[in-house]
Amino acid sequence: MKVMLVSEIDGRTNRLRRGPYLRYKFHPNNIEYTIFYDIIPPFKKASQYEYNKDTMIATLSRLILKGISQPIPKDEKIIHSFFWNFYLYSKPWVHENDESPSQFLDQYYGGKGFTYNVALDFLTYYLNSSPCRAIITWSEWARKGFIKDGVDSSKVVVIPPPMQINSEKRINHRDINILFIGRDFIRKGGDIALKVFLKLAKEFDNINLFYVGPIPGNIKKIVNNHKNIYHYEKLSDDELYNKIMPLSDITFLPTRYDAYALTILESMSYGIPVVSSNINSINETITHGNNGFVGNYEEEYEKYISVLITNENIRKSFSENSVQAIKERHDPVIIGNELIKVYENVISGF
Repeated sequence: MKVMLVSEIDGRTNRLRRGPYLRYKFHPNNIEYTIFYDIIPPFKKASQYEYNKDTMIATLSRLILKGISQPIPKDEKIIHSFFWNFYLYSKPWVHENDESPSQFLDQYYGGKGFTYNVALDFLTYYLNSSPCRAIITWSEWARKGFIKDGVDSSKVVVIPPPMQINSEKRINHRDINILFIGRDFIRKGGDIALKVFLKLAKEFDNINLFYVGPIPGNIKKIVNNHKNIYHYEKLSDDELYNKIMPLSDITFLPTRYDAYALTILESMSYGIPVVSSNINSINETITHGNNGFVGNYEEEYEKYISVLITNENIRKSFSENSVQAIKERHDPVIIGNELIKVYENVISGF
């Protein structure tokens, strides 16, 4: 069966965004994907993650431009679109998103109001339309969000991303390396990560911070002058997945907002325990006290990371439990079979 994937391009890698890429990479047996790349390029001055004037202008402009371009299937039987790639699809359509319309609008475009309500009503109507046969999401948190928004519950199914085990890539080393990955300094909690690490560095002399992502200019000086902070503004996938992650012992993601946080999933696949925020769907991936810790305050983060630094047995146990969780919940074969069921139901009209 041929399926057309419709996805935006990741501005960092100039390839599919990570979620669609994982579906494409671990495609189900007997499914052949073709790709319709979103032909509208990202606006370089506008972050797709943060709410501001540039983001609003860029989003509205993209929607207008999308109206004059359409994916035209040839022999594909289904269209499988990701995130907010909405076109006038001419074939049965599966929509995949890690958050519901209201969850997206609440975070990125502010609170209630006329524009908010119009956008929410439109998106809900669009997802309930007959060409949209199924909605795939990654968590119970998001599934409940779609249903709360008024989307037909019979359409919504939870199929988390597939993930392979990468723990065999780990590299032996001496110090304890803490990894932070975040493109948006404030939203991802980069300021919190630095503050907590600087406190811990006064207590422990055997820890390092691998900070992956941009840092504001007024803070770079502090980072550059600290001998235990290694700052990587940009990394290739090869560097990140074959050099940095294999050397990491703890992933720290004190994010202020994430619908799902694939960084957590990827870290767990390497057997890296994660300390992160207790928000949205994160506690569905991290089982607190079993394969990582979740919290909401700097004092909690500091305490949890200290435990992992000082207790090798807990660190090892969390590492093993993380890998086991990936095997049980994200096995590409099992996930692929669930996806095939959705496609077959779409084709049969159920």
